[in-house]
Amino acid sequence: MENIVKGTDMKKIDSYTINEIGIPSLVLMERAAKSVADLIDKNERKQKNNITIQVIAGIGNNGADGVAIGRMLYLLGYNICIFVMGDKEKATEEFKTQLSIVEKIGVPVVSSVIDADVVVDALFGIGLSRDITGTYEQLISEINKMKNIIYAVDIPSGINGDTGEVMGCAIKANYTVTFGCHKIGTVLYPGADYCGQVEVSDIGYPVQSYNEASEILEYAGVDDLKMIPKRANYSNKGTFGKILIVAGSRDISGAAVLCAKAAFRAGAGLVRIFTHENNRDIIAKLIPEAMINTYNTEKFNKKAFEACLNWCDVVAVGPGIGIGTIQQMIVEQVIESKIPAVIDADGINNIAADERVKKNFHKKLILTPHLGEMSRLINKPVKEIAENLIYYAKELNYRYGANVVLKDARTVIATDGQIYINLSGNNGMATAGSGDALTGIISALIGIGCDFEKAAVMGPYVHGLAGDMAAHKVSKTGLMATDIIEEIKSVITD
Repeated sequence: MENIVKGTDMKKIDSYTINEIGIPSLVLMERAAKSVADLIDKNERKQKNNITIQVIAGIGNNGADGVAIGRMLYLLGYNICIFVMGDKEKATEEFKTQLSIVEKIGVPVVSSVIDADVVVDALFGIGLSRDITGTYEQLISEINKMKNIIYAVDIPSGINGDTGEVMGCAIKANYTVTFGCHKIGTVLYPGADYCGQVEVSDIGYPVQSYNEASEILEYAGVDDLKMIPKRANYSNKGTFGKILIVAGSRDISGAAVLCAKAAFRAGAGLVRIFTHENNRDIIAKLIPEAMINTYNTEKFNKKAFEACLNWCDVVAVGPGIGIGTIQQMIVEQVIESKIPAVIDADGINNIAADERVKKNFHKKLILTPHLGEMSRLINKPVKEIAENLIYYAKELNYRYGANVVLKDARTVIATDGQIYINLSGNNGMATAGSGDALTGIISALIGIGCDFEKAAVMGPYVHGLAGDMAAHKVSKTGLMATDIIEEIKSVITD
């Protein structure tokens, strides 16, 4: 897992590294600048002789990074100039040092913004705490209107490093090189939209320095796929989990099929679907690998459902089950059984307003609400939740003990007080059935022996990677849940 911190915490990490560890600020600055210059050179080298580059620098240390980047590109032979925004007399000492160097070696420092082919944004960085107005707002507007390639230094100017909020206006970058680790502002929207392609550059912060952060969030990467257990040679289908999927209703069968197929593709050994009797024939045709038990809402057989619960290792409940007395009873029975469970969609909606049921939540539950379901669950407006994803995921996890997978363009996961943000996936996955697939994946990961809390993290990551692979083949616009499911096998390999 890799780190994510607030912008304000990264400033503490930076300060501790300089003042307590003893790594000079200029050493860190040189490494930061080189990482940006290297990326620009890698991307623009073929047209070096045909492009102009302008560094637009503020007078703080982000601006000093920019001046150093300008120097490095100048020495590589690029046609480059630097524009400084602000009173140089009020600049940081590091900025004054970097400016003195470029002046001595002849890097042009100009008095106005030009329509350069490439712009390096080094105005504000992660220290911005108030809305941008006046001449700075005009400058950013002017830059955004240009048809150029923009590289942001650490974070696009105007993005709040703690929240991802746009502080009045912001640079719309094509590339962002962020230092040390991701900031919340580079991963959460709308900030993530302004970053373009993000590269994280290790500029030499020691591990001890991260202890200065008030909170460290994490995200999964490709290396973390090793947390998913490999299949044992000496095994049988029961070895890889018996998954009970409670899904579908009188007029809805697709949710059960998608959830079950995703569970099988993620490695589940056995899947039993508990669904409305109307769905038996169509589900049997679409997924013959699954066992099927059915119910009638008018003559519900509670003992038959108990037998299904006694059979399974993991239960997923909610996709397409509808709202009603029987459905609520089913969800309550799942929660009371203490069997490891994933509760999604109507599984959440049926008990969202019942505080009596929510008090029975436990640590072996994973709730997977989207914003609308989360709104019903905690009785807060969708807009407020969307603007405070981390807070509300953490608060729900803390209040009830259940693990939370709060689904949005950036899914936020809260398990035992630790927060994770999923960075895989794409906007093509905003399509019918995608959430059903996620429920199946998480359930299967638990069934095959993945650590329960890590399944809540790795499920969204696998789901997103599969979605990225599928989008590459069929496009984001044409992406369907079935495409995502088919690519799970390319993510979870032998």
